[in-house]
Amino acid sequence: MRIEREAAPRGTEPRPLRREGELPGDFEAWYEEYQSAVYRYVRFRVATREAAEDVTSVVFMKALRSFDRYDARRASPKTWLLRIARNAVTDHMRSLKRRGSLHVSLDRIPDLVADVPSHEERVIRQERIQRLLNGARTLRKADQEVLSLRYGSGLANPEIAEHLGISNNAVAVRLHRALKRLRASVGRDATETIDDR
Repeated sequence: MRIEREAAPRGTEPRPLRREGELPGDFEAWYEEYQSAVYRYVRFRVATREAAEDVTSVVFMKALRSFDRYDARRASPKTWLLRIARNAVTDHMRSLKRRGSLHVSLDRIPDLVADVPSHEERVIRQERIQRLLNGARTLRKADQEVLSLRYGSGLANPEIAEHLGISNNAVAVRLHRALKRLRASVGRDATETIDDR
């Protein structure tokens, strides 16, 4: 009896075999191109730079382990990585919640402080950032997600639409409403920090 192999779907070439310990070429390129966007997305959602670095590492480890299952017909590499990041952030937040450590401290967010001429202005900016991060955490998960994608990862509305599986118009409406709720939660002066980015 002869068994015939099923042909790979059009547009999906089998990935070449690689030596033990060698990273796939596509993955290396993806890391170089998207690491910054993934980190910024995660950093917008977690309280500290160290936690963002750890979660970003987890994202790329998970992506590497499941690299062979990536399907270009379903999502772009960036969208696929950001979905993994979304799940990693959720796992991280659950872990913190179990330990009861969701508080954001001013001294733990130095990487969000821009070059500000005076110490007083820097303190005021830090206070705004703390209020902004704490206020964002009081919003619905959907609001947190769309704000993280826009202001954390710096995605444009069409990229957010692809990531969330909704229309560009729906993204614009969600962003507008999320910002409105954030402003109501923390006050207009704190949200000016977003506009500065």
